[in-house]
Amino acid sequence: MQKVIAKINLKAISDNARVFRKLTGVKLCAVVKADAYGHGAEAVACALSGEADMFAVALLDEGKAIRTAACGKPVLVLTPPTDAEEARELVENGFIASVPDLGAARLLAEAAERRGGAAVHLQANTGMNRYGMNLSSLGRVCGFLKEHPAVRVEGLYSHLYTHSREESEKQRRLFVRMKEICGRYFPGVCCHLSATYGALLGREFAFDMVRIGLGLYGYLPDGGKEPRLRKAMKVYARAIQSRRYSFGGAGYGFLDGEAAASLGDVGVLRAGYADGFFRKRENGMLGSDRNLSPLCMDACVRRGRSRAGAWVPVMTDADETAAEAGTISYEILCSVTRRAEFSYEYK
Repeated sequence: MQKVIAKINLKAISDNARVFRKLTGVKLCAVVKADAYGHGAEAVACALSGEADMFAVALLDEGKAIRTAACGKPVLVLTPPTDAEEARELVENGFIASVPDLGAARLLAEAAERRGGAAVHLQANTGMNRYGMNLSSLGRVCGFLKEHPAVRVEGLYSHLYTHSREESEKQRRLFVRMKEICGRYFPGVCCHLSATYGALLGREFAFDMVRIGLGLYGYLPDGGKEPRLRKAMKVYARAIQSRRYSFGGAGYGFLDGEAAASLGDVGVLRAGYADGFFRKRENGMLGSDRNLSPLCMDACVRRGRSRAGAWVPVMTDADETAAEAGTISYEILCSVTRRAEFSYEYK
């Protein structure tokens, strides 16, 4: 085995899902986009099929990948269609499509009328300015869709854009106004505003459902500590060779005379920047203080001897890795299993 190994505890993910169900008391949408934040979307969806009320993905292809594993649970595609072909695929595959504006509403109405109906959730812009319609255009979009009953408007959602209680409260109040407008046209739609951060703000932010992504995998925004979650991923790289340093550099880079003279043994791990670890020498990998140079594409050269064939942990806490690498845990989780072999356990 020459790939890095990602050991994923599926029970930890299921346990974390139950924490959020209990905390919020509402439906749970499990976010499994980006290959379930690097954890393997099909395996995660299968493990959560008894916990999640819905799944969310970013892309059509991600939805197709988990369709069987979702065990009949609805799948929301967060990226809205931009042309007739994307609208057709969303409808034909039975996914819930996202509607951010009148243009997407028209595309989906045409596809739904040709192919027997479609379900959609309306995207509201409450301040992120990513996807979604403003308050001023919501009524117009609702009015159009009301005239096209082949499109079933089943939900309304938005997203908190900053980890600020004050700003989140402003967004919540705006979302309530948009919920009232939507409800005049489509009573009883499923309203959801909060992802992991919002789920921690209290029941008034939960509405009918919460979309939990990062929290499923054992992490909280900004490194929060409550509620207590179980981290689901550990990544290991194999030690390939050890040698006595003799001359030249160590990986790519020159060693000055003083550093070379005191070096001694050098070990090589089979993990590099092509495996999703940052190239820079101090990159957050466990033991990166012993890295002698920036990573090679497929290898890491370190000070000290390693037993050839041994498995060495290189990521066990994405928060710690992210802090040293100067990024966020989301990016670490999505990158470090880029070409890993997955090993699943349930304990």
